[in-house]
Amino acid sequence: MEERLIDKDELRGVKRKRTDGEEDVVDELSTDADVSAEEEGENYTLEFGGEEYDEDLVGLTPSQLKEELERRERLRAEAHEESLKHIAAGDEKFGAADYRAAAEEYRAALGCEFAGETEEKLFAAITENYTNEQPLLERDTASEFSAAEEGCRRRVLDVFGDRLEKLRDETETEAQPLRERVSAAQQERRGPFAANRKYYLVRFLASLAALIVFAIGIAVSSSFLLRTQSPVPMILTITFGVLTFAAFVFLVYFSRKLLVAVRLCRDNEKLSSTEEGAQLAILEERLACLGLVLGDEKPDEAGQEE
Repeated sequence: MEERLIDKDELRGVKRKRTDGEEDVVDELSTDADVSAEEEGENYTLEFGGEEYDEDLVGLTPSQLKEELERRERLRAEAHEESLKHIAAGDEKFGAADYRAAAEEYRAALGCEFAGETEEKLFAAITENYTNEQPLLERDTASEFSAAEEGCRRRVLDVFGDRLEKLRDETETEAQPLRERVSAAQQERRGPFAANRKYYLVRFLASLAALIVFAIGIAVSSSFLLRTQSPVPMILTITFGVLTFAAFVFLVYFSRKLLVAVRLCRDNEKLSSTEEGAQLAILEERLACLGLVLGDEKPDEAGQEE
């Protein structure tokens, strides 16, 4: 092979050009090389004519893509028709003052196709044509209303907002002293209940340990029954058997007592365990629903507080 020496002028004609993250040596004297490198380094984007990118459409042949788009358009048309049927039925029931049935029809319509106007009709039916705010104080309805569009929420709150704010203030005033009394009572019972649970836990563990030890004693002593003619292994086996049975009886007894003690500790932390606590739970639930309706809480936050 013939060697070729490159002079300084030729060296100056060689540069480094980055293409696709790699460094290639390109002769800048060669126009074709420059054009080729630039073409390799270009980025191409695929546009879908205003449609959002959909992974399910990637890799489809033109005929498959056409079929899929037609199928989706057909499903949208069917959903729209179904939605119109439910809306018509809801309007009819709403006109007959059958608000509960109308609300179900509007919900079914929203399940087929969302529309802000249908959502407003839904809450008009729920509130009995904006005459009754009590359904908004139910957790499911309050969560549903919290997720509604701003225009729908504003329409309802324009009617009930002041009344609901006043109800929340009254409920908070009623709940505050109950919180203090219920919390103090829980704290007072917490100590004795915890001590009772510890008492039975210690005895349960002791019975379990004794049962294990005696069971091991049975296994060890019985292993000598065929190795010796002495009656000692037989006596020990019978003794450990009796002790194991006794330990099992105590284990069952203390396990039941422990379960009761644990349940008492757990129930003490529930508001519904006392009469005042149950009353407070009702008030707290109402406050949580009011927070959702008035926009102070999110559905997940209200669920965690419960």
